[in-house]
Amino acid sequence: MLLLPVYYHKGVSDPIQFVKRAKAMIDKKKLSLEAPFSYKVGDIIMSLFGTKIACLLNYRIVCNTSFTISNIIGPQEEIVLAGNPVKHIRATSSSLPHAITMHMVSCEGITDLQILAAKEIIPDPKVLAKCFEDALNEMKKIAEDPSKS
Repeated sequence: MLLLPVYYHKGVSDPIQFVKRAKAMIDKKKLSLEAPFSYKVGDIIMSLFGTKIACLLNYRIVCNTSFTISNIIGPQEEIVLAGNPVKHIRATSSSLPHAITMHMVSCEGITDLQILAAKEIIPDPKVLAKCFEDALNEMKKIAEDPSKS
């Protein structure tokens, strides 16, 4: 688990700047000891205090974040389970105390975006999903050909 601050500044016309900033922060965090240290602390708490305390700690961490994004890379070629071809792989979680949880799974060159939204806070999740889709397509277009920005 990496905790990453996400900043949004109105008036910035190039959305790829946000992606570049987040990518730079993630690269620094990958090289740091944050993830191994977090894992080790969690492992020690789990072994010393048990699952209830470890679960409470994890829940408190998640409670103090705005949203969760996971990106899982799936198989790059077709796979078969019990003689049936696997067309989609979906990973999800529930009961997180967030208004938005996003999961992205890349499988055989196709990316599947799942959005879990709290209806009390986000009354029309289909509009939100369309906004994410448009933003991701725009960033992809800019990343493929920077002259289009």
